Amino acid sequence: MRPVVNKHMNYRELTADLVRAMDRPAYILCGEETYLVRQIRQRLLEELSTPGSESLDQVSIVGDGNMRSIDWKRVMAEIETPPFLSSKKVIALAKTGLFSSALGSGREAEELEELLTHIPDFCCVIFVEETVIYNNRLLRRMREAGALSAKLDKQNMTDLTRWVAGLCNRENLRITREAAESLILRCEFSMSDLMSDLSTVFLYYQYTGKKHIRPEDIDFLCREDMTGKIFDLTDAIAERKIDEALRMIDIFRERREAPLYILAMLARQSRDLMIAKEVSDIERVIGSGVTKSSFYARKLVNQARRFSMEKLESMLEGCYQADLAIKTGRIDDQDAVTVVVVRACETG
Repeated sequence: MRPVVNKHMNYRELTADLVRAMDRPAYILCGEETYLVRQIRQRLLEELSTPGSESLDQVSIVGDGNMRSIDWKRVMAEIETPPFLSSKKVIALAKTGLFSSALGSGREAEELEELLTHIPDFCCVIFVEETVIYNNRLLRRMREAGALSAKLDKQNMTDLTRWVAGLCNRENLRITREAAESLILRCEFSMSDLMSDLSTVFLYYQYTGKKHIRPEDIDFLCREDMTGKIFDLTDAIAERKIDEALRMIDIFRERREAPLYILAMLARQSRDLMIAKEVSDIERVIGSGVTKSSFYARKLVNQARRFSMEKLESMLEGCYQADLAIKTGRIDDQDAVTVVVVRACETG
């Protein structure tokens, strides 16, 4: 018997339920980790349909996020039509907007709600939605009827490190923790971006015959590490090397980073260094919520030793004042960033 789950499952809970049985009348998937959403959708499509029957027993309909963009009469007709060759008719719907607003009134809305809460045993409906409101009435009723909803957000550093290591093992490669964490930070925890960068890494290692992936290899092969660049900037500030600091600002500008974004990064780095300076311990930095990466926490603790607390406070205040000056039109945004960096280099 399938259990009723009145909440959004996470990835682990969802995969455990799929291992138990793929017996839900509907699966409602959402979340910012689109890689996992696509993976789960494809797994359901492949396992619920008989190979070779996809054109007969699978239906895919994509909307634009508005309920009116979907032909609901067609959807209802498809739900009520049994499969030809498979045990299940699988209907994949995307961006319906069905769970982000009220269903509405009228005969068609009533018929749709009745059908979605009484989906025939020979049918499974897969929803992939950009927005799902937790207390949506239709969502609650469908859950009570056995449907499952899952919110697949970006995975944490530990899970991604394990995942990256597993992908490397499949290629008979070994990756150091520092290299894996550096890659994850560069890709901003996006599994799709990680897959893209890892494909480049794997091709390089097939060509060279190397077996161990180290941080310097990630530096050479993958996208620029903006987190690393901000560390380089604060290194130059700590050493009072104005020319080097301004060179780092030029690198940001060459990448077309907005001046306000550069200021925000410097302000955040100053704040994180203040926390690292105060706690002076890698585990306590992680515990503070600044980062989940031991690699990043270690870099913060090491760099914080090069600054006084007064200088870090001055840098943070300088970023705030520059941001205010830009937004009130008292200074050009490019000039403001230059002034902040020069003053930071000059202060003790």
